[in-house]
Amino acid sequence: MLRRTAALSLVIAAGCGRSSQPVTTAPTPTVASTPTPPPPPAPPVTFIPTTSDARMTRVIDLREGTTKAQAFKVVSDYLTQSFLIDVSDPRAGFLMTTWQNSSVRDGAPDLHYRTRLIIRIGEDGKQASIRAEANWQRGDEWDIGYDTRVLEDAIVELRTRIGKTTGL
Repeated sequence: MLRRTAALSLVIAAGCGRSSQPVTTAPTPTVASTPTPPPPPAPPVTFIPTTSDARMTRVIDLREGTTKAQAFKVVSDYLTQSFLIDVSDPRAGFLMTTWQNSSVRDGAPDLHYRTRLIIRIGEDGKQASIRAEANWQRGDEWDIGYDTRVLEDAIVELRTRIGKTTGL
């Protein structure tokens, strides 16, 4: 037991002695702060949130003498220039495009925003309704609305192709 006590005393004495060498301490590790995620992007300014059919649908009068079949073909031709058609029913006069990512951010389609067009031609071939649906994704939820640019572009194009002309 005496040996143990002597050895312990030597260790303690060695630890208490002064050294001429400078004492260096290990650098304090820095804790990496978690970067704050950027705020979610905002929907395009052309997106109007609503569930009102009246706000997202416009009706145009068709030219005199235009049949439902003629109007359907013209609308179908127009849609296939810029969209993929998801549902096409000539008997019902109904066309619906697939959802498409029509908004571009930083050179790539924005997958948080999608639009589609739905067009119905009346039974009598005198009117067509154009509906532009749009969805904006926030987290796991989709906000429902319409896109003013998509709707107005479709209205202008269809009025030019099959719309009623005014006599001057």
